[in-house]
Amino acid sequence: MEKKDFYESMRKQERKKREAGAESTADLYRAVRNRFFRFCGKEVFSYKDLRPPQVIDFMSSLRNERLCVNTVNSYISCFRAMYNKICREMRYRPKIHPFEGIRLKREETAKRAVTVNVMEEIARLNYKDHPDQAQAAGLALFCFMACGMPFVDLVHLTKDNIREGGRILTYHRQKTGTLIQIRISPGMKFLIDRYADPASPYLFPLLSENTSHEQYKAILAVHNRRLKEIGERLHLPVSMTSYVFRHTWASEAYRQHIAINVISQALGHTSEKMTHHYLARLDTREIGNANDLVINKVEKLIRKEKVPLFMI
Repeated sequence: MEKKDFYESMRKQERKKREAGAESTADLYRAVRNRFFRFCGKEVFSYKDLRPPQVIDFMSSLRNERLCVNTVNSYISCFRAMYNKICREMRYRPKIHPFEGIRLKREETAKRAVTVNVMEEIARLNYKDHPDQAQAAGLALFCFMACGMPFVDLVHLTKDNIREGGRILTYHRQKTGTLIQIRISPGMKFLIDRYADPASPYLFPLLSENTSHEQYKAILAVHNRRLKEIGERLHLPVSMTSYVFRHTWASEAYRQHIAINVISQALGHTSEKMTHHYLARLDTREIGNANDLVINKVEKLIRKEKVPLFMI
């Protein structure tokens, strides 16, 4: 055990994450392990051999690959977490910690939000010759109207997530497990009915019952590609991805002077200490009222059912 292979220890942590359903974290663990293996160039590497200069050089190698600052930070943070866990398991305390003195400062990124007017433009755009884009637009607008729901949560919604006689959408976030409860607006109901398939348990039948994480990532990539095409047709200044709609909901909610704790809970965040440490859970009606303010224009447009999005 004293010569425990660092690579194998990282593989073990990756497997545990996958078994726990944390596929994205497991993917990150795998990426870090593969990159460190290429950097190190050794078939076997002991955790006891890791030194501060190697960590610094590894960071430099990642930067030389032209990875953005936040991606490098994410890799190094993950690398450090795996190393620390191995040391705890082995009851090993290095004389000089290999990550000592390393400070990871997050770089401010370009805003990924657009305006509500862009949401209206997306709904009004002519999709007659672009049916694949029409589906992507419909799903993205639902994500926006559902308090900025992440795409991964959208595709996993089932009919069991609809409660209280069809009035409330209740689900747990895939990423954090946080409970989310949203009032289903008429526009949301319209989109659910439009994309429903009686043969599928999913509200938006993009997945099969045995869809793997890799297959899900392929579905997400196609969805984002179609959104990018829509953004290019509208000459938008930001590259359209599924997360643009989440950022847009949050930005519009803030513009509407909705309290931060309401925004935090609607988004399912767990990092708002003021919200989760001493504020009680908000009533579903309060989040629903906040959402009504944000989605009002898009809601009215979709309920008309005569926009180009639905005339293909």
